[in-house]
Amino acid sequence: MKLHLLLVFLSLYISQVAFPQLVNVESKRMQDDTSAFAGTVASAFSYQQNNEATLLQTNNSLTMQARSKSRKSVFLLLANYDLKKTNAGNFSNAGFVHFRYTRHFNKYIRWEGFVQYQSNPVLLMDNRALIGTGPRVKIFNKSNVNLSLGALYMYELENTLEDIPQQYSDHRLSTYLAFNYVILDDKIEITTITYYQPLLNDFSDLRITNQTSISLGLTDNLDFEVGIKYLYDANPPVGVISNSFSTQMGLKFSF
Repeated sequence: MKLHLLLVFLSLYISQVAFPQLVNVESKRMQDDTSAFAGTVASAFSYQQNNEATLLQTNNSLTMQARSKSRKSVFLLLANYDLKKTNAGNFSNAGFVHFRYTRHFNKYIRWEGFVQYQSNPVLLMDNRALIGTGPRVKIFNKSNVNLSLGALYMYELENTLEDIPQQYSDHRLSTYLAFNYVILDDKIEITTITYYQPLLNDFSDLRITNQTSISLGLTDNLDFEVGIKYLYDANPPVGVISNSFSTQMGLKFSF
């Protein structure tokens, strides 16, 4: 209990400095249908090359998930914030809040709905609000291996920080493929998820995102985690390149 409180207070302290954009919500702990409540608090350092700038950052993430008594309804909340220092010496803040509701119909078929708000000045994103819904299907479901496919409709409202600020109101398809693999008696966990998000009226205007992480269990509740995130945007704001990536490593506490 003392360790739990210490890590939570440490997390709240570091959150005044940074939060990450990479959040592992596909882990075995979060996908375990028997758990009524689960969550993680993670702290990490990362190096990032983004829009031809080099950035150093420390970051934290908070994830909380609750299930109904019947285990058929799942509520998920993600909250992130990060503070980045570039090679030019300037700082920027990036925030991310995501809420998702999932309804289980059976062992393989679910329906999801979500709302999300984010901001990332480095990518000239003043703010972006999303809302979406659609099905998720478990293609392969074993005790240590899971493969899921989702296909959601998503409405997107974005304001940019370009020299001439722009506002975009778009309808997108948000499809994703999520894979989770646990080995060595749950000591090592590999998780990857890839999103494909084209405009519904123009499939050449698309985004592709991949988030991959490897967790090494140090104790029952404490993991060392290494992650990488890649983003491709076919139509980014003026002054932002199409490709960006980030890497990070740190500790993750589960409760």
